[in-house]
Amino acid sequence: MPLPRGSLRAAYGGTCPACFKDYAKGKVITKVTEGWGHPSRAPRRLSAAEREVARNKARIESGETFRGQKPSDWRRGASPSSTRPAR
Repeated sequence: MPLPRGSLRAAYGGTCPACFKDYAKGKVITKVTEGWGHPSRAPRRLSAAEREVARNKARIESGETFRGQKPSDWRRGASPSSTRPAR
């Protein structure tokens, strides 16, 4: 059975830097944050759509996307047409 891409079999036993659990010689390991460890602890690459969602979420949470808008002039319990000045 082929190994997952970017993985290899451990030449020596060691400790996973992500979860601090030991792995034995011959176990499948992959590159983790600061060394080699369990493949399930490796960071997952985000798709383009997931990256865009995260970027937009950060912009909304920082208030960046709404700074240029004027405050609402709606009154509670009134319809929008009754709160706007007549033209």
